[in-house]
Amino acid sequence: MAGRAGVDLEWMTLADLAKGAAMPPELFKAQFGGPFLLELSPESNLAAGGETRDFNPEKLKAETSPSLSSSLVLSLGQGEQITLGRGADCTPRVTNPSVSDKHCVLERVGSMWSVRDAGSRNGTWLNGKQLGASEQLPLKFGTKLMLGEAQFLFLGPDDCYDLVQELSKEPRIRPRSIAKFRADFKQAGTPEKILASFPGPFLVVQAPAGHGEATTVSTNTVTLSREQLAKTVDRNVADAVFDLSRHTLVRIGRATVTQIHLPLGAISNLHAALIRDPDGWAVQDMGAKNGTYIWGDKLDGRKKIDSGSEITLGNIKSIFFNTQDFVTYAASKDIV
Repeated sequence: MAGRAGVDLEWMTLADLAKGAAMPPELFKAQFGGPFLLELSPESNLAAGGETRDFNPEKLKAETSPSLSSSLVLSLGQGEQITLGRGADCTPRVTNPSVSDKHCVLERVGSMWSVRDAGSRNGTWLNGKQLGASEQLPLKFGTKLMLGEAQFLFLGPDDCYDLVQELSKEPRIRPRSIAKFRADFKQAGTPEKILASFPGPFLVVQAPAGHGEATTVSTNTVTLSREQLAKTVDRNVADAVFDLSRHTLVRIGRATVTQIHLPLGAISNLHAALIRDPDGWAVQDMGAKNGTYIWGDKLDGRKKIDSGSEITLGNIKSIFFNTQDFVTYAASKDIV
């Protein structure tokens, strides 16, 4: 059954939803809606229909946690009533063989959601308690829902945002100088060997070498005037180079959870993010107080970037490079 007339709800991978971790919470909620139904460990390669397998308690002994690589998630924001099951007429479909063709019904009641069993073979369970034949209970955020052996979490927008933030954390990227990369490139030798060892891309941040009024580390972000924003830091700088090759989501800011840590007063705690998409890279502003700019134009949301793109964070200039262009850039710089 469609979520409502003309609207079909579809599962998305948790990895796709996690790209929203690069958004401010308000933008995440506006784009993805919610609440969310998260299937922890789907058996997505099984054919729909056929005889329902009996419930096997052994399948549930191991604790199952959300996984970016395997979990599926459904936004219920456009839904009114949803029938979950393995049948081809269920939208969305659950393919675990212990789930009945029509297993249970989720229904919006005002601002709340409820669940009732639809006469399933293996039952519908809320936090370990099986629903009665005619019982309809509200779904609260954080509820664990089981359809036979299939396990789900019912999450509110805030909880889901926090979850994808946690699961998409990547290690801090250690900055290196251009001189060190240039030495590595020389040792690698040929362009082919350089590309094999350093697939890139790279972000070169022209961070201040000293501390001035606008760049002093502080508890709160320093608000810059239009004149200060228009004048990027271009004197007494030291290029800090960040290798992005092993990352898919790179948060930039003063917060310790960021992958590119810039403890500068003009930078917000979560300032911007670089996101690897299948067709390239994009930059996302995260509600930074002093803004994120691409070639001087203030960024509103997300935008694709190419090699050589100039990204200004407040008044801190950075340049995004692929490997070939970065090798050329590094060769043109004087050794510090």
